[in-house]
Amino acid sequence: MKPIKHLYLYFQDGQRLAMRFPQQSADPVEVARGIRKQLESPFLSIEVDGDLLMIPRESIKYPVSYTHLTLPTTPYV
Repeated sequence: MKPIKHLYLYFQDGQRLAMRFPQQSADPVEVARGIRKQLESPFLSIEVDGDLLMIPRESIKYPVSYTHLTLPTTPYV
């Protein structure tokens, strides 16, 4: 069973969205690539029960993630 990760998004209007999801990949390089891809987009894209949830980045006040993620120390290409 994959470990469960938590993500809390706090929005500009004071609302909060709490999500739990299984770890997406055990490979830290793949995780870093996925984070980089999300950061390059103006939307945060999340699949929820088969539906695509697209949250505009400017509506997010700040995210808090409890993933205990350690990124690799060597650069990747």
